[in-house]
Amino acid sequence: MSLFKSIFNRIARVSTLLILLGVISLNVGFWDVKAKSKSTEEDRRNARVQATYITRLVKFIHWEGNSTNEEESFKIVVLGNENLGFVRSLNFLVEQSNLSADGHPVEVVHFTNDKMKDALEFINTGVHFIYFTQDCKYTMEDVLPFRKGALYISEGRDFVVVDKGCIAFERTRNRLKLVVNETCFRRKFAKVNPVLTSLKSVIEVIIPKG
Repeated sequence: MSLFKSIFNRIARVSTLLILLGVISLNVGFWDVKAKSKSTEEDRRNARVQATYITRLVKFIHWEGNSTNEEESFKIVVLGNENLGFVRSLNFLVEQSNLSADGHPVEVVHFTNDKMKDALEFINTGVHFIYFTQDCKYTMEDVLPFRKGALYISEGRDFVVVDKGCIAFERTRNRLKLVVNETCFRRKFAKVNPVLTSLKSVIEVIIPKG
């Protein structure tokens, strides 16, 4: 009888341990999913903020096309895959605000990674902003022969500091700021001071080395 009781107690302890491990695993999994969900939601919010900043920059851009042809559009090209709603937010803001650049309508065109050839052909026709997503397989060197003076935009400080891009979004202290290449910035924006005044709390102007 005591032997049976001993075996029963062991089984009970093992069962309890397994249940506890299961509960712990479920909790760890739950918090992991919750953390990922929070991270994804923050990324989506940042994507919306980026889209907002870009539409504000368009208002101050120096138009380099044929100013007499008001039907010619200001083209923003987004290169690479993205699933955070950046393109959707950008299109929404452009349409809702009836955004224009010096009287020219704004057009947003998105090319995923499998549309490289189409993207380069389109860029070669003349565009104004080229935004590289984090999942973009294109590089600035790939686009350079077709660029025709378009302004490069992406994420990460090194895009400007190291790669000498024009504008980069940098996340710092739970907020988003713009790191801008001074040379490129002053060449492209006809109204530099209003831009700096409008976005001074979130802009850092730097001169890339080399």
